[in-house]
Amino acid sequence: MTQLLPEGFRDRLPPFAGRAFDGLHNMVSVMQRHGYALVQPPIAEFEATLDARQGGPNSGERPPNRLRLTDPVSARTLGLRSDMTVQVGRIAATRLADSA
Repeated sequence: MTQLLPEGFRDRLPPFAGRAFDGLHNMVSVMQRHGYALVQPPIAEFEATLDARQGGPNSGERPPNRLRLTDPVSARTLGLRSDMTVQVGRIAATRLADSA
């Protein structure tokens, strides 16, 4: 049989999907009770924005395995995030800077 999913990927079926969701919901609820709030950054954004915050200012570091796409509207390079830490930092430093 041909493998339908890449190595390490799997479908999570009932009842396991429900249990995973319940666990995540419980964890988020606890974090919210302790003052954390949810943000949901996009899976892709302009690569220059990701690079500006990756590894600190002027680091020039760019993950060699980042998936890159071209934005059809602006023709700028987009990068798919492998981790949302950089994006959450961007959100905290810009859009949430005055909400402390």
